[in-house]
Amino acid sequence: DRALVMFNALSFVLGFSAVFLFLWVSVGLMGYLVQGYLSYIRIGGGAILIFMGFHTMGVWRMPLLDREVRGGFPRGGGPGYPRSFFTGTIFAAGWTPCIGPVLAGIIGLAALRDSIWQGTYLLVAYSAGLAIPFLATAVALNPALKALRRIQRYQRWVTIFSGLLLIFIGLLMLTNMFILIPRYFYWGAI
Repeated sequence: DRALVMFNALSFVLGFSAVFLFLWVSVGLMGYLVQGYLSYIRIGGGAILIFMGFHTMGVWRMPLLDREVRGGFPRGGGPGYPRSFFTGTIFAAGWTPCIGPVLAGIIGLAALRDSIWQGTYLLVAYSAGLAIPFLATAVALNPALKALRRIQRYQRWVTIFSGLLLIFIGLLMLTNMFILIPRYFYWGAI
């Protein structure tokens, strides 16, 4: 039943989105408490992003970041929306190798925003970016599985590109050039 699959996928997406937003609110509120140290946090965050970029590309490996936690549900009870929501929260909390480095980059960028709401918008956009493929797969399950198998051969290039993007953002944060980027995209009245 497509509707059942879609609503379970939506519950799953809401589960991992809730964790990302909770993580941001926790980090964001803490960040606003240490405003006097933002330059040190920016430099440290940039260095961490560069490290995460090299880790994502496979240049440097840190076994802790490669750990994947798997769990199972007891038999019986069948699928349900609460179970899908819970699975989404476990996905967000335990799937560090895929989402950890990029999520750290988004949180680093969110921390540089002027308000906690601007950072929240970044995390909502990140969650939506992850959610769209899940929901599209739920809508067109059989064709999506075939497409995912074809795309899988390019996985190495995707991880290299993601790593380079993290390194680039980390360098921008280290040099404090990141704050200059928005003025190139401002299309205000002349």
